[in-house]
Amino acid sequence: MSRSPLTLDPTNEEINEVRRRLRNTRWPASWPVTGWEAGTDQEELRRLVSYWAEDFDWEAQQRHIHALPWNTADIDGTAVAYLRFDPEKQGGLPVILTNGWPSTALELVALAERLAAPSRFGGSSETAVTVIVPALPGLPFSPQRPSLHDQTHELWHRLMTDHLGFDRYAAHGGDLGAGITSRLAAAHPHAVAGIHLLAVAAPLQIDPATISPEEQEHLERVNAWVAGEGAYQHLQQTRPLTLAPALSDSPAGLLSWILEKHRAWSDCGGDVSTRFSDDYLLTLASVYWFTKSIGTSFRPYYEFAAGFTTRVDQVRVPTAVALFPFDLAQPPRSWAARSYQVTRYTRMPRGGHFAPHEEPELLANDITAFWHTL
Repeated sequence: MSRSPLTLDPTNEEINEVRRRLRNTRWPASWPVTGWEAGTDQEELRRLVSYWAEDFDWEAQQRHIHALPWNTADIDGTAVAYLRFDPEKQGGLPVILTNGWPSTALELVALAERLAAPSRFGGSSETAVTVIVPALPGLPFSPQRPSLHDQTHELWHRLMTDHLGFDRYAAHGGDLGAGITSRLAAAHPHAVAGIHLLAVAAPLQIDPATISPEEQEHLERVNAWVAGEGAYQHLQQTRPLTLAPALSDSPAGLLSWILEKHRAWSDCGGDVSTRFSDDYLLTLASVYWFTKSIGTSFRPYYEFAAGFTTRVDQVRVPTAVALFPFDLAQPPRSWAARSYQVTRYTRMPRGGHFAPHEEPELLANDITAFWHTL
């Protein structure tokens, strides 16, 4: 059995400690609202906290994580863990996949398996490609995040070329991963053959007189989302170190922060269990807890807002955009085309922000169809 090079092996003492904390959660006083109206449903949270403390089998989940094809690379002194899925049949451009927040590289496993071994899922082995899934620095599995001025997309390029030896490759990303993938293509168009995105960067400069009615509706929807859903982002951009100690000290608080996003941003119809099992959510919370990485996972938000992250201007490689209806934004094709060379634009029938987990088949098929055009 292969193991993560940055081994995730909490001791029995650490496992017992998180269970003790969960059992002794200091719950807030009740409110005169119920359900999800004011945030995380406290009844659902209490149920999951009880399951995490008493019945969740962390050791079984850990064995599954360790069985994945982990590798590690030292990129200019930064240790990057990554998953490598070799193709069932050689050929095709290798691809690097990047997740968003609040996720981990584990969210991309189902998608990676379909791209590397499509015949296992009813596809053709002719479309198989090598798939690389690096763990974002500062998130679980690669908890070390480099200096404020280091750029993740440059780590990815070094990983793919200097470490793995690929001259040309393709890339996919959503959320934070979409920004990294966009910057990667903009900086290295000679190496990046094409990119597939679940979100796009807004144009750096735009003449208001050129905004179409469809684009104006998109901007109004974005503003409405920021007002109703964007408090987490504003806090993580501006005061992350105020929030980090609370979520690093309370597993129930950490779970609450993660759980609410999985309900609000997924195609679950209000019932998070229709898309995410208890074990999936608690494995996610556990890897953030045991790697102490929820605080460092906020750094990409802070670094972008503070101006340390390179802005996306013009991306001049072929770009596919796939929009899932319950994701955070639904930009029209014309909006994406202001900054990208859009050659494929797909509106999916279902799915949300966590599309690689929610709808891996839909996503794999769209990526494969796009790769055929490169």
